[in-house]
Amino acid sequence: MRQAMRSGALRILFEASVGYGKSIIIQLLAIAYSQAGKRVWVLSNRSAVVDQLSKRAAHLPGVVVMTVQAADKRRIELAAKPADLILIDEAHMGGSAVQYGRVMDCAPNAKVVAFTGTPRPETFQTFPCHIKARGARWLTEKGFLAPLRYVCPDPLDLSRVASRRGEYDEAQVMELLQERRLYANALETYRAHGHGAPTLGFCVNVQHATDTADRFRKAGHPCEVLTGKDRPEDVKRKIAALADGGLLFSVDKVSAGFDLPVLRVLLSLRPTKSEQLWVQQLGRAARAADGKPYGLVLDHVGNTLRLGTLTEERDWRTSDEAKAQRITEAGESLTVRQCGECMAVFETGPACCPYCGANLAKDTRIPRAESVRLRELAEEEIAAQRQAAREERKRLGQTIPQLRAWLPSRTPGGAHRAAVDTMRKRLDRALRDGDGALEAFCRDQLQRFGDGV
Repeated sequence: MRQAMRSGALRILFEASVGYGKSIIIQLLAIAYSQAGKRVWVLSNRSAVVDQLSKRAAHLPGVVVMTVQAADKRRIELAAKPADLILIDEAHMGGSAVQYGRVMDCAPNAKVVAFTGTPRPETFQTFPCHIKARGARWLTEKGFLAPLRYVCPDPLDLSRVASRRGEYDEAQVMELLQERRLYANALETYRAHGHGAPTLGFCVNVQHATDTADRFRKAGHPCEVLTGKDRPEDVKRKIAALADGGLLFSVDKVSAGFDLPVLRVLLSLRPTKSEQLWVQQLGRAARAADGKPYGLVLDHVGNTLRLGTLTEERDWRTSDEAKAQRITEAGESLTVRQCGECMAVFETGPACCPYCGANLAKDTRIPRAESVRLRELAEEEIAAQRQAAREERKRLGQTIPQLRAWLPSRTPGGAHRAAVDTMRKRLDRALRDGDGALEAFCRDQLQRFGDGV
């Protein structure tokens, strides 16, 4: 990052996995610029993230920590004293791109560093200088993140669910959830794997979270629901209960900028098409903590099968065409496989399940683009074969019954004899010309309808 700044880069994207320490880097940069007498704006789209950053940097001279929404309202004031450095945390979060642009315009000469672990393709356009730090795989191997285990007991079939603005249609998903025994399955896996361990459930919307919590309570499992309307003291109380081994259901309030290392289990009840959202959710259970050998993902909606694991390598600039190379026609990611015995999901590679030891059959799945290509080739081949068959039938000519139907005859049976004689003449011609196909056709007709050959 220093090299990029010294080379004159003004718009820098710093990509680093959850657990890397992006907020610490923000703090160190803010300290350095503050000590040099420079002005610094620290921004985020979420008030929870801003609250965390405020504890690190708001006390520093010349440093202002605020939401981008608040900064947008203060543009006249900010433009009067423009920043030398703008730091943006969780830059992938949508909904404020225009606001970020207006705020950055208030300090046109400032260096801007945007931090995220899950950048969107358009983020690279806004911040052309890309710095990629350590990923989740390296952090996990070195012990900075807890490894994750994934179980997909009975994923939803979302093949008929429509998409709206790049996400599954919420109403159709809710209808599908009501039709399935999803709650019963979730209760079963929670009792088996999550009971007594800090467990966070992700739901489709507030109504879904409330309904799910009601079902769990009726089954004897106390739980809470966290929404964006909760007062700060209620949020604090519910998070404390979660840390103490409780069960908490939420929508996306804790999908990013939420740090609770003791969290052990994720209960995924919200299907998504967004890799960014899925990776952010997984990151909540990947924080390392004493006595935590791994985080467990109980995925009842198949996000792991479609979107992969936290530790797989991703290029967030990947085009839709490139993504099609790692997705099957059924929508499964080719980067992962599922064990049919224990239902665990893991990255593609081993010949045996790394958890139960079951032997895995050969992976015969192919990319969606390849499936489409093969199907198109097959359709073309079938059409070509049919056309060739029509042309061959035309070349071979009519059968004896067809000839008999139109050949003139003045005596009983004369039409049949005329048809047979015609077929014999065609057989003689086939023998002279060496036409094997016509010879076989004529012999078959004479054997079946004539007096033999």
